[in-house]
Amino acid sequence: MLDEATMEARRLAASLRGIDADLAESANAVSLALESKPDQDTLMGCAATLETIEQRLPLGTLAALVRVRLSHLQKLVNAMLDNDTQPPPTAA
Repeated sequence: MLDEATMEARRLAASLRGIDADLAESANAVSLALESKPDQDTLMGCAATLETIEQRLPLGTLAALVRVRLSHLQKLVNAMLDNDTQPPPTAA
């Protein structure tokens, strides 16, 4: 899942370059954070950054297509957060 999220973050950054350079840099920062086996705090930061990107995206067809990619990445990051907050399994 981490590899998929990292790849999706790179794609998001590439897609955003034509819309807003600052948003593309934010997506690139998420990609870099995901590459280094992120802990829960890093994942929370990624989720917050993705939320900011979503809020700042302009209207339009291209942005709508980017929102699909963004939504997928948000789901991946949230799933990793959910997995990260699960208590470790107990020995039977």
